Parts: sequence; structure tokens; C-alpha cells
Amino acid sequence: MMDKQIHLWAFLQGIGFFPSGWMHERANPAGVFSMDYYARVAKLAEQGMFDAIVFGDQLQSRGAGGRTPERMAMPTLDPVSLLTAMAAVTKHVGLVATVSTTYNTPEMLAERFGTMERISGGRAGWNIVTTAHPDTAPNFGEDDLPPKDERYRHAKEVVAKACELWAAMDREGPLLPQGRPVLVQAGQSPDGRDFAARTAEAIFCPAANIEAGVDFRSDLRTRIAAVGRDPDGVRIMPGLSCVLGGTEEEARANHLAILDLADDALAIEYLSESLGCDLTAFDPAGAIPVDTILDRTILPKADIARAITPAQEKGTPLGDFAANFMRHPRGHNVFLGTPEQMADMMIAWRDAGACDGFTLQPSYMPGGLEDFVEQVVPLLQQRGRLRTEYPGSTLRETLGLPAREAVAA
Repeated sequence: MMDKQIHLWAFLQGIGFFPSGWMHERANPAGVFSMDYYARVAKLAEQGMFDAIVFGDQLQSRGAGGRTPERMAMPTLDPVSLLTAMAAVTKHVGLVATVSTTYNTPEMLAERFGTMERISGGRAGWNIVTTAHPDTAPNFGEDDLPPKDERYRHAKEVVAKACELWAAMDREGPLLPQGRPVLVQAGQSPDGRDFAARTAEAIFCPAANIEAGVDFRSDLRTRIAAVGRDPDGVRIMPGLSCVLGGTEEEARANHLAILDLADDALAIEYLSESLGCDLTAFDPAGAIPVDTILDRTILPKADIARAITPAQEKGTPLGDFAANFMRHPRGHNVFLGTPEQMADMMIAWRDAGACDGFTLQPSYMPGGLEDFVEQVVPLLQQRGRLRTEYPGSTLRETLGLPAREAVAA
């Protein structure tokens, strides 16, 4: 095992991290419903020695309080079906699908992931979510989501039951290659962190800078130890996007070129979708309409208040706030610089204890992934911080975890 090896995941949802990424000349928005496209990016991830490819789920229609932004192309396919298909064109890269415990039974989950586990030869991972978007509930015959604490209590029961079912599959044979899928979690709230500490073997999180990464990883490792688990048995994988260039100036210019693909209206549409409130009728030069947002948002008001209040107190105009929000979507680290500087940054984060690796979110697809694999991966390998071959056949082996998880009935 290399000293402080950097783990890499590829979050390939949609066609790029930036809302305007789909308009980049090296993006391929027309391909995202074709197997040829997914075969290409899956092979590219494996060429780059990524641990795993990750896809989210989408159980509700996208919109901003009832209005669907027409120019925000965010296609979402069923992650289990998609990743099982990608297993057919790869041999080593892991396949992590996001599936909700609130709107799936343990029996459904055990069968779907059991199938992916067998078809892939032991490369399945389950990103466990409880579903937070209120628009999901009506799609399942309910008026509202269950309260958050109730969703997490239910999630514990669902995961425990699914593990029992995988143990039963093992007893009945043939054995599941990993015993069960790798368990992944991405919740950020105290409930989510406690759930991750008790359950997850890998954790996806936002961390805008190295200090935030150290704080998050230290907090999770403390929580993991407190419940009697080994913190070294859990991989912390913050999100990371990037725009590269031959020089810093070129990278900044490339970044601005991506942002310039979006006009003010698209930036406000993206902010509207993220805040769960339609802001398209408001003047971009005017103040952030905090009271209106908090009155109309369909998302938790306390979370939204934390996101917008600091900018309102500074007097930031709505348009400027939307434009800045688009520069750092979802609070993740966005690196601008040369490939050499990016490799240095990744090593510095790993050595500082800010992460065990990164979840790469290419700025546009597939060009952003190509740049990283061709320009940054060789540098990490030359410096002995990224593998040059896979250590085994299962996702657990790739993550440096025991090859097979013994599952108690």
C-alpha cells in the first residue's frame, strides 16, 4: 500500500459541475441518453484508476417552487440500471448508486444491489440517502416528507434489514462477492453525521477549503470512534471540481469562459432551483428578497436562511449573489490552476488530514474528465500517490478495506 494513497471517485451526474458546463464546446449534452457515451466515460474513469463512479438519484421533478428552469439540462437516469450497464464495459472501477431508504423497501434494495453486486463481480456500492426534497412525497402518494429524525430512524431499520437479506443470500449461495455492497453516506446534518458514523464505509461531503476538510474529517473520525468503529476503516471523500490551464492565468481565463456561457438569467434560474423558490421575476440589481424566499421556499427554511442571510447583510445584489453562487456550486472546492498545482493541492489536503481522497466533479463532460485523467493522474502516479494498477477485483479491495465483509444474520 502506498503511503497516504489518494483515493479517487468520479461523480458523473449530468453533463458537468457548472450549470453552464453543458454549453462548453467539449461537452456532449446530446450523448447523455446513449450507452456509447456512458461506455466511453466508464472506460475513461477506469483508465484514470478511479476507485468508483457515483451517480445520484432523482425522485422528483426539478423545478423552482413549481417552475422548471428550461435551460438547465440536468438529465438523471436510474443509477442502479445505469451503473449495472457500465459494469459490462469495465473490469475494476467501483459502481456506487444513490438510492433512498425512505421510498424503497429493504427487499427491493437487497434484490437490486444483489443483482448489481453479482453482475459486476463485487464492485457495488450503495450511497444511502433518506431523500430531502419535499416534491418527492407526492410522487409516492404522500403530502409531505416524514420529519428528518424519523427518516434517519427508518433508514437504520432499512439498512439493518437489507444486511440481513444479503446474509441470507450468502447462506443460500452462491456467495455475494463482497458479502454486501460498500455502504456510503453523504448527509451533512448532525443526524446525517451520526448515521454515517454508525454505518458508512465511505463518506461524500462538501469542503470548500482545506480547513473545512480537516474539520469535517476530524469530526467524523471522532464520531466513528465514539461508536466503537475504526476510523481508519472509513474513507472521507470531499467533492472537488477543477478548471485547468497551462498557466494560472490560462486556467482563470478558462474558468471565466465557462461562467460567461451563462447569462444573468441562467444564474438566477440555477439559484432558484437550489433555493427551492422562483426568483426569476426579481430585479438582478435589487436586494436579495430574503423574506419572500423564506416564505415561499419548499426546502428547510433554516438551511436556506443560513445560505442567504450573510450576503443580504453585506448588501449583495441578487444578480451578484447568483453569479457568485454559480462559481462555487453546492459549496464544493473548485480548483483553478495548472495540472502540477492541482496534484500538489491534492497531496497537501491528503497529508493535512483533510480527506482520504476526492470525489471529482468534472466542470463539463466528458472534456473535464479527459483533462484530469490525461494531465493530473500521471503526475499523481509519478509522485507515488495514486495506484498504477488495481489491487484486486472488488470495490472493497480498491478502497483498502477487507475484500469481503462478513455479514451477520
